[in-house]
Amino acid sequence: MKNNALIITNKIVFPPLDGGAMAMKKMAELLVHQNYNLDIVCIEKNNTKKTHEISKISKNINQIICNKNMGLNLMKIAYSILSKNAYQSSRFYDDGIKKMIQDLINKYKYKLILFESVFTTIYLDKLKFKNTTKVILRAHNVEHKIWEDLAKNTLLKKIPYLVLSNQIKKTEQLIARSVDHIFTLSTFDQEYFSNIAPQKTHYIPVTFDVKNNNEQKIKNSIVHLAAMDWKPNQEGLNWFIKHVLPRIRESNEKINVYIAGKNMPKKYFKHNNSLTFIKGKVEDAQSFIKNKEMIIVPLFSGSGIRIKILEGMSMGIPIISTKKGAEGIPYTHSKNIFIADTPAEFKKAISLLIEDKQLAKKIGNNGKKLIENYFSKSAVIDQLKKILNEKK
Repeated sequence: MKNNALIITNKIVFPPLDGGAMAMKKMAELLVHQNYNLDIVCIEKNNTKKTHEISKISKNINQIICNKNMGLNLMKIAYSILSKNAYQSSRFYDDGIKKMIQDLINKYKYKLILFESVFTTIYLDKLKFKNTTKVILRAHNVEHKIWEDLAKNTLLKKIPYLVLSNQIKKTEQLIARSVDHIFTLSTFDQEYFSNIAPQKTHYIPVTFDVKNNNEQKIKNSIVHLAAMDWKPNQEGLNWFIKHVLPRIRESNEKINVYIAGKNMPKKYFKHNNSLTFIKGKVEDAQSFIKNKEMIIVPLFSGSGIRIKILEGMSMGIPIISTKKGAEGIPYTHSKNIFIADTPAEFKKAISLLIEDKQLAKKIGNNGKKLIENYFSKSAVIDQLKKILNEKK
């Protein structure tokens, strides 16, 4: 007999358009493997329409997309300062969505409710469900740390970022005490939540199968693919365009740079030219990256783990990342990834991989071995099964 589970997410899961959605898709597949039927309620940022779209993903998965206006709301900002709710979370709340979720709970008597990201837990204390229902927070990041890091890297917005960081930190601490389990995607985040709720916190990594990627590569190509409505991604891309791209163009190397991602700000399209290709949302992230020679991840803020690095490694594509971007991955610099924190280091790593195709192949193959050793399904499935089968 199958059990029913509800997953509440802060973005569309099928199709996955970024690393966070990919992580959610992987968890949904693991739960189906554990004999669950899933209803996934996706609260998607959409400032032009407010509708619910229901689709049947498979015989075991229904996805309900709830479009939500998340434009700047000064009243909500003021209220969040006076209340315990962080503004970032309150943007996701809507009475109509809450009623729809409650109706689903009443109808299907879920054995498990999974909140993907701390933002969706804005609904937790407003919903009524059975005492036997297992409630899990899956923390994709230590969200307050992202805003803390952003505050360190700016003067103009330092105070607003610190206020947001403090708000979301309080939310993380309160919610951690209100759920039955907390799943983290990285050991760094596990350490943080273990200090708040040690018995509840579990490191459940995102799993990947290594793939044979025989796609013909675009010669001398690098790719940056990320959700561009996430501030750390904008910060990193701004740094790359300002400090690294000019160094690339000053050299004699004809390097093709591909930059894409959903909600791409208009300012980036001015960089389009015969060697730099700017796109917005791509329908199939894997297809977009698999014919490129390397993936770049220039990140300086945030926590969690970069799913795009793991996905690239699983496909045997060499990665160049900052230390912050590769945080949480048991890498070895220049063996299975290149770590570069300065413009000169980043440019040097790109040139090395462009000039030495055998080195690039070696880095890619070692990345696949890392995935096999640390992110395979077998250990995760056993751990997940044990948690899900525990009596509450």
